[in-house]
Amino acid sequence: MIEFFRNGGPFMYPLGLWSVMALAFFLERVLTYARMRSENELAEVTTDINSRIDSGASFDQLREYCSEVGKMEGEVYSEGIERFEHLSQEQRTMEEMRAEMNGTVERAALGYLERYLSVISFVASSVVLLGLLGTVNGMINAFEGIAEKGLGEPTIVAAGISEALITTVTGLVIAVPSLAIYSYFSTRASGKAIQFEAYGHGFVDALLRRWQGSQSA
Repeated sequence: MIEFFRNGGPFMYPLGLWSVMALAFFLERVLTYARMRSENELAEVTTDINSRIDSGASFDQLREYCSEVGKMEGEVYSEGIERFEHLSQEQRTMEEMRAEMNGTVERAALGYLERYLSVISFVASSVVLLGLLGTVNGMINAFEGIAEKGLGEPTIVAAGISEALITTVTGLVIAVPSLAIYSYFSTRASGKAIQFEAYGHGFVDALLRRWQGSQSA
């Protein structure tokens, strides 16, 4: 394996780094999705925070609760509370508040679910180009060997061609699973975001009930 890596030339180093990045963020996504709450647990957390909002808990108390809850729900609801605090100081209608808040929690949820997928997508697309650069570099070395030694030294030509093929294969070996990982988690993120949408809107409704009560007081 070490000899294979050396024969691939200098572009094997960034290819190796890219493969580590893809693997690291793949494992991070696997762990994140494995730790996600079930729909029943999601409903329980949402009901709990909504009841705290309705009972008049302060924003600091709500943020503290979100910190304790953690995971997607804690992060999304915390961001929603911060946005609500900002909007409640502006002159907005109920429908404007609802549209803005629904958009905030939806974006926050999708952002959590798609976190680091852009890195995996970048690896999948750029690693092929790195492999191509290695291919071009290997062919250049092969032709330089031919120009310098002629065809009487086939080992020089073979070394350049070997470098070209190794980087091409390595780039494709990294790109294909990276693309599969991106597609899989992108699909899962969309599905989870749709599942969360109803709970997020219920959370927004609780905040708006509180806001409406403060406006009429």
